[in-house]
Amino acid sequence: MHIDVTELLRRAECAREAYVRDLAELVSIDSGSLDPTGVNRVADVVSVRLERLGFAVERENSPDPRFGDVVVGRRSGSGERRIVLFAHMDTVFERGDARARPFRIDERGHGRGPGVTDDKAGVVAGLHAAQLLIDAGIENYGELLLVCTPDEEIGSPVGGPALQRVADGADAGFSLECARENGDLVLARKGVVDLEVEVRGVAAHSGIEPERGAHAGLEAAHLTVFLQELADPARELTVNVGMLRAGERTNIVPERATLTIEVRATRTEALDEAIASIRDRLESPVVAGTSIRVLAEESCPPLEETAAGRRLGGYAQEIARELGFYPALARTGGVSDGNRVAALGVPTLDGLGPVGGGDHSPSEWLDLDSVPARVALLAALIDAAATRD
Repeated sequence: MHIDVTELLRRAECAREAYVRDLAELVSIDSGSLDPTGVNRVADVVSVRLERLGFAVERENSPDPRFGDVVVGRRSGSGERRIVLFAHMDTVFERGDARARPFRIDERGHGRGPGVTDDKAGVVAGLHAAQLLIDAGIENYGELLLVCTPDEEIGSPVGGPALQRVADGADAGFSLECARENGDLVLARKGVVDLEVEVRGVAAHSGIEPERGAHAGLEAAHLTVFLQELADPARELTVNVGMLRAGERTNIVPERATLTIEVRATRTEALDEAIASIRDRLESPVVAGTSIRVLAEESCPPLEETAAGRRLGGYAQEIARELGFYPALARTGGVSDGNRVAALGVPTLDGLGPVGGGDHSPSEWLDLDSVPARVALLAALIDAAATRD
């Protein structure tokens, strides 16, 4: 049957005050990525709410005590397809920030407070979208899952693998990160590789016998120029040497230098080619007597634009038009857990939370007027992904 999105919107508008109450409860809890007690308080609230909605709830405890739990809610429906929603419970803020900047509604009607948009609004949106479908008797999916991770803001060392285990083989994945400030949804995100590189040289007295030294700082400078010139806007490839350190005293030829390097691209091919070029360059220092090695490497694959992703985006745009708004499908350089789900081959659409901005800052805001339509969109999109070809 054709889902009545205007009825979903009416129900979402009636539930707006409840949404704000639920959001205020979560924003009042400090839940920095390395605050497992706080994250688990959020997990407790989410778990109880999921159970009330009839979800079977699993709590995956981290083997690392620095991190909180992963929450997985599962609800069976009458259809065949598995639909995975995912959001994160952690924030970038410190313990005490929730008390210092409690949830409030400003003069523009925007919600304020630590993590209000990134990503507690998304967590609550997932819960309320599920509530809309249940109340309307629309359960055409085979299984609906809501996964809430504890550590997205620091690269998801625990939540990422757990999410991938749950999402593997799903028919659609919906990331509940906030929509762009202009309301756009997110079709593609860059992948990222972070490298920490060490240059070793030979120390010498810089005034008496500099020729006996091998200048690690000079090699690092040459390397920096090479790296920055790898960037290619036409391929949406960015390279940044974010930190460069060399030497200890002005009268010593530097024996050691370090660089921290970030490479991002929207396509795996471009990212792989850039990293291969960097590795080749590291094998060939230009300053005699120096050598280079990689000390650490971390990576996250791109959320690439695909035909399946565009299809989900098209469903979302069609539903949004019925609801009275017109989001575009955006590409962004930021990474989310959506990258990890898309890497499994799961069709993925991101930015399905309400509209907000100012992430990671005291000026973070959420447009509360956007909430009913965005929750209705998410609910209708779940049904579209479950039923449409």
